[in-house]
Amino acid sequence: MGLFFRRDKHKADETVQAQPAASLEADEIASSTHEALDADLDLSDFWHDTEESLKRHVCPPLTARMIEEVEKELEHILPLSYIQLMRKHNGGLVNRCRYRVPHPKSGCPDTVYITDIMGIGRDVPYSLCGSFGSRFLVETRRHNPNIGIALCNTTLPGRALVFLDYRACDELGEPSITWADAQEHMELPLAKNFKEFIQGLEMNIVER
Repeated sequence: MGLFFRRDKHKADETVQAQPAASLEADEIASSTHEALDADLDLSDFWHDTEESLKRHVCPPLTARMIEEVEKELEHILPLSYIQLMRKHNGGLVNRCRYRVPHPKSGCPDTVYITDIMGIGRDVPYSLCGSFGSRFLVETRRHNPNIGIALCNTTLPGRALVFLDYRACDELGEPSITWADAQEHMELPLAKNFKEFIQGLEMNIVER
């Protein structure tokens, strides 16, 4: 399993005495070499903040403790670019919902439509560790548990999901993005990492 790592807290503990609890809130994400979201990436129209989204999809503001707890529960290190986006807005329904499949396969869709990106937490139903989060979707819809973390629902609810795919990581160790349809037993690689996926999402403009 290819993972990328942050600063080794256990090694630090060997030379430093116990830290105050407040230090857990400090951002210890290390390495500017990992894929990061561009500071000038325009997200003004990205989220679809309806009453439903704010109640069932948007998690509380992100803290280092929340990241640590979710990573421990899901047994995967979350991508830096995903964490950066969640620091700005911790999950929710999205306006930019259309992703054009770069290398479509015969019998598979050439465009994927997501409805949301799950936030980091467990306090709302549609969060990574929420009641309708990654483990619930993988287990109840019988997705391949070896893919990784279910991240986005699609317009084929439950049956087709977008995953952080830890079976295939980029050169920096970040998981790729994969679409999987449990009912049809199909998978499609979408992007080499989360940053590339976010940059490829488009508004779904209906032509008249």
